[in-house]
Amino acid sequence: MRYQSNRPKRQFLAGVSCPKCQTMDAVVQVQIFEPEADEYIECTSCGHIERRPDPESIIEKNNLANDAMSTGTSGTIKFLD
Repeated sequence: MRYQSNRPKRQFLAGVSCPKCQTMDAVVQVQIFEPEADEYIECTSCGHIERRPDPESIIEKNNLANDAMSTGTSGTIKFLD
């Protein structure tokens, strides 16, 4: 059995830019296990922290976007040359 530490796990995300300062390859994904499991991203350049949204809020946001873009028509799209 492998030993599992309770320290936060930090992993750099290659090819990802910070949502705030737009610095490339400066974002770290942090997973904490105690006192309760949580996950967030952190920029090593500007210190910006962003938490992952709840699945329910993502579904709600997508439904609102789909309702706004809906025109009530459906069919085949034909691309012109």
